[in-house]
Amino acid sequence: MAQIEICLDSDSRYLTQNIRTVCAAGIDSIELCSQMAQQGLSVSADALRQARAACNSHTQLRVMLRPRAGNFVYSQPEQQQIQAQLLQAAKLGADGIVVGALTTDAQPDLLFLTLLLQQCRQLGLACTFHRAFDACTSPAEAVEQLLALGVQRLLSNGTPWQQQQSITQGVRQLATLQQYIAGRLVLVAGGGVTLTNLPQLQQTLHDNTQLCWHLHSAVLTEDKVDSAKLEQLQLCLTERAGSNPQKGEPHA
Repeated sequence: MAQIEICLDSDSRYLTQNIRTVCAAGIDSIELCSQMAQQGLSVSADALRQARAACNSHTQLRVMLRPRAGNFVYSQPEQQQIQAQLLQAAKLGADGIVVGALTTDAQPDLLFLTLLLQQCRQLGLACTFHRAFDACTSPAEAVEQLLALGVQRLLSNGTPWQQQQSITQGVRQLATLQQYIAGRLVLVAGGGVTLTNLPQLQQTLHDNTQLCWHLHSAVLTEDKVDSAKLEQLQLCLTERAGSNPQKGEPHA
C-alpha cells in the first residue's frame, strides 16, 4: 500500500495539536515547512523542537531546508546556511531533510548535493529531493544522478515548477516517471492532491510501498488537521490496495 505524508505549516498556532493528530492516526511521515505561501521554506529551531516533542517515533519527521523563496540556485553563503540547517535538524531530532539545489542550467547541483548527502549519511538522516526536480530540464538524467548520490525520496507533481498547475494535470507524467524509477526510490506525489481527486490519481499511478501521497490543505479544517479527513484518506488507500493486490510491487 502507498505511504501517506502530511505537510504541516510550522508557523501555525496549532502546530503541536496538528502533529499529535497526524501521529495518532498512524500517518507515515510529516514534512515540516514554514511560510507555505512561498511553497515552503526552512523551519526555525524553536518550531522544530516543538514538533519533535509532539511527534511520536512511528511517524517520520522531515524538515524543509530552503532558506529563501525563488529559484534553487544557491550562492556559497546560502549553501553554508543550508548545511548549518541540516546540522541543526539532526541535532534537534529530525528523521530526514527535504532539500533541492540546481545549477544555472537547471540540473542537480552535484557538487553541493554530494556534500549534503555525505552529511546525511554521517548523521543518519534520510534525504528527499523536493520539487526543484520539476524545474530540471532532463528528468531522467536527474533521477539517475540523484540515485547515484543516495537520495531516497523524490517529490514531484509532474508539472513544471512555478506554473501553479495541479497534480491532476501532471499525473500522466508522474506515471511515466514512476515507471522509469521502477521502485529504486520513493516517488512522493504532491502538489494539489485532495480527497476528491485522489481516486482519479490512483487510477493512473501504481499502488505500492514506493509511492507516497503528499497532502497539505486537503486534510485541514480551519487550519487544524481534521482526523475525519485523515481517516477518509486512509480508507481510500486501504480500499485501493485491497482491490488491486497485483499492484503491490514496484514495476520494473
